[in-house]
Order: sequence, then C-alpha cells, then structure tokens
Amino acid sequence: MLSASEFTVGAFKDALPGSLILPRSEREETVLIGRVANAPAAVFLSERSRYEYFLTADSDNWYGLIIPNVRIEVDEKSVFDPSYGNHLGAIQRVGTTISIRAKADRSLSANYIVLEDGLDSVGEFKAAFTRWQVIMGEGFSKRILWQAPASKV
Repeated sequence: MLSASEFTVGAFKDALPGSLILPRSEREETVLIGRVANAPAAVFLSERSRYEYFLTADSDNWYGLIIPNVRIEVDEKSVFDPSYGNHLGAIQRVGTTISIRAKADRSLSANYIVLEDGLDSVGEFKAAFTRWQVIMGEGFSKRILWQAPASKV
C-alpha cells in the first residue's frame, strides 16, 4: 500500500526521472521514467509494449499514478557480461549509472535509458542483470512495486 504522500496523479510529462507510473485502467500502462541525453523518457514495462520507450517532454496523452524516487534492485544471481551480448529489458551498471536497455517506439535499434545516476563509479567495467525489481523504502519499510518477468540472455 502507498500513503497519500508517496504518490501523485498526472501526465507522463510531469513525472521526473526516477518515477514509476502505474496504470489506473486497462488502457493505461506501467512505465519507468528515465532519461536519454538529459531528456525525460518513459520505458514501458507493461506486456503490450514492454521495453519500448519514448521521450515525454510533450506527452499530453499518457497518464497514471506517479510514484517518485523509486530505486532499482537487481538479483546478483542473474548477472552477465553485456560485452558478449545484451537484450531488451536488461539492467546495466556502467560508469556511475544504472540503465535499462530499451528500443525507441517503432524502432529496431536499442538504446540505454538512464534510471539512476551519481552512483560510485565502476570505472571501465560493467555488468548487466536479467532479474530486477522496482522498489521504494529500505529495510523493514522496503516495498516491491514491480518485478521484471523471468527472461533468458
């Protein structure tokens, strides 16, 4: 459950990077808000358009329950080296960021959408994960808001 101070309702364009947006109806989608080159982007998590993204700056047609300041938690048992191949929906830790691999709406090529930045640097190394979840809170107050479906590399 969410307390009233933990969410708002609005358009995708109003959500800051680091937000999870949950649908209010069957016609809305679950998305994570990240950024591409400092522009906010919505990454679809719902099955219909899973791991596609679009820039949200001028998006007046998408709405939902906005939960800001969420974090990504990875399953260390699902780690792999993305230098040898990667896939849509994988979470990647590189430099000072956590990113998700997603493809632009109606595109064949994929990109990395930054979900968290300002982490301790891992230098030239990188790691990716197939199992991950969106959380808020810590310790006893930690809540899982969304989990990535099981996938294979």
